[in-house]
Amino acid sequence: MVQEFVPDGETPTPGVVAAWLALDTLRAESVPMWAANWLVQGHDGESLAELAGLSGRETREVRDLLPAALADMGVDRLSSRQAALKVAYDHIAHMHLTGRVRWAWVANQVVGLVIGNGYSSEAFEQPLGELWGIDDDLGEPWSRTEDELAGIVRQACIEQVRQ
Repeated sequence: MVQEFVPDGETPTPGVVAAWLALDTLRAESVPMWAANWLVQGHDGESLAELAGLSGRETREVRDLLPAALADMGVDRLSSRQAALKVAYDHIAHMHLTGRVRWAWVANQVVGLVIGNGYSSEAFEQPLGELWGIDDDLGEPWSRTEDELAGIVRQACIEQVRQ
């Protein structure tokens, strides 16, 4: 399972959380705190307020209530796995391009998403999906240098957010 990454305790956007939910990569333990932060940010709704009041240990209740809370914020369920992957890959690319994560983390997240989606063709159709296997290069005598690998990942991230 891929674990979503939120640097420095940041709260992900509701849209990113909707993608994680659709891809079944959501760590529900974090959601009540994010819901509380979304309320502070000005979002509103009965389900959202109820979600913010839950404990992170109540993961079943969190998962049951999250779709209604997302709807309170105007975030619809993602219509397809492809749409959810696009949002997740865009999030990963933005984090790398803003300097929050290193290239190897990006490669590991791609691996997790590909495996988590059963190696489906949709997981490979995005620019980041094309990074599948790049992590195998690291440290091998035949591999490209770390700088070359970092450049390849950066370029894939740029292409990902351009789509």
